[in-house]
Amino acid sequence: MKEEIIEKCRKDLKAKKLNISKEIESVKDSMGSDTKSSAGDKYETGREMMNQERDKLQSQLGVIDRQLESLNQVKTNKKFEEIDFGALVKTTLADYFISISYGKFSMHTKDVFMISAVTPLAQLMMGKRAGDKVNWNGKEILIEEVS
Repeated sequence: MKEEIIEKCRKDLKAKKLNISKEIESVKDSMGSDTKSSAGDKYETGREMMNQERDKLQSQLGVIDRQLESLNQVKTNKKFEEIDFGALVKTTLADYFISISYGKFSMHTKDVFMISAVTPLAQLMMGKRAGDKVNWNGKEILIEEVS
């Protein structure tokens, strides 16, 4: 199941990356075709806004690249006894895949939450085993399975 989640996530991230790249090209084209008018300040303001938009999009590309890099580090064939990066964790609250912060993923009519190892919940679960319990936001969560 980990392989399927990772592959689906990779496809989503690559599609996002492609869309962002197209947006960056569009902003660059706009910047190149924008001509200076007699209202000099207006031109400079518009140009600066386009620069900021391009920088924001470049930043988003960087985040996606780091997420893809992290996904490549997940050892999908490793069997986990304790919760660590790359573990699939089934609890009484939800199922979690400790990998990247990506949110809810639906696989085989099941929801799995992809969370980063540095999130507070993942930090709380790190090193725990099946049968252990953690308290999260006033709720006791039983760790049912770690794989």
